[in-house]
Amino acid sequence: MAFLYFDDSKHHPHGFSLGALVICQEDPSAAMSGLYERFGYDPATFEFKSSAKMHADQNLRKLRSAMKSFIGRRCNIAVCIVEDDKRLGPAGLDLLKSALTHPRLAGGRHTVYFDEGLFSSKKSAEVLSGSQTELDECTFHFEQDSRAVKGIQLADVVAHNCGVMLAETLSSKPKMVTVSTPGDDPYDGTEVELEFELWATIRYAFLSQNKPNPKNDFELAFVDVFPWGLFIDQGINERIAAAAMGRFGENYLGCIH
Repeated sequence: MAFLYFDDSKHHPHGFSLGALVICQEDPSAAMSGLYERFGYDPATFEFKSSAKMHADQNLRKLRSAMKSFIGRRCNIAVCIVEDDKRLGPAGLDLLKSALTHPRLAGGRHTVYFDEGLFSSKKSAEVLSGSQTELDECTFHFEQDSRAVKGIQLADVVAHNCGVMLAETLSSKPKMVTVSTPGDDPYDGTEVELEFELWATIRYAFLSQNKPNPKNDFELAFVDVFPWGLFIDQGINERIAAAAMGRFGENYLGCIH
C-alpha cells in the first residue's frame, strides 16, 4: 500500500499549470514533522509553501533542500500538464490511473490525498473518481487541508519545482544560478541553468521504467517516464505539449559530473 499526495503549481504567463503526485511507501507525516523541528518550526502550526519568499531566510531554504532530499531518497513522483486550471483535478485522476499501471503500484490498495480547490466540489470529485474502475482500489480524500496533511506539502515542492523546470524549458532566456555545494567540488561555485539545478535535485524520484531495448551503454542511462510518470492533458498547446514531453518524457540517470 502506498500513500499518494497531489498538489499544483500555476504558470499562467507560460500558458500551463502543472500537477504533481508524490508517492510514498509509508505515511511521511512523522518524518516531515522531524524535519520541521530540526529547522526550528513547530509541526503543529507550520506549513511549507514554495511560494514563500526565501531569499533572506536561510533556514527556510535549508528546509526546502531537506524536503527535496527526502523526496529524492524516499518517494516517487509523477506530473501532469494542463492549460485550463479547471482540468487540474480530472487530469490528476488521469495521471493517477497511468501511475497505477507501474509495477511498483499495480495491484495494490492505496490512499490518495488531493489538495483543496482542484475540483468544483468534493461531491464532483467523488462522483468522477467513483466512475472509473481503474481507481477502485484507491481510498480517496478530496479537498484536504495541506496544513494538516503534510504529504501535500511534499507535492507542493514537486509541483513548484517541475513547474519552474517546464517554464524554463519554454523560456527564450533561461535563468542561470550559482551552485553552492561545498562538499561537491565539481559543482561548488559553478554557474548552471536553473532548469538543470532543479532537475538534478529530484531526478531519481520520477516514476519510470528501463527502456525495453537499449542499443548501447549510453541508452542504458535513460529511462522512460511516460506514460507512468507523465500525463499531458488533451487540448493543450502543441508547443507546450512538446516541451513537456521533451522535459519529462524520459529521464537521464547517468553521471552528470
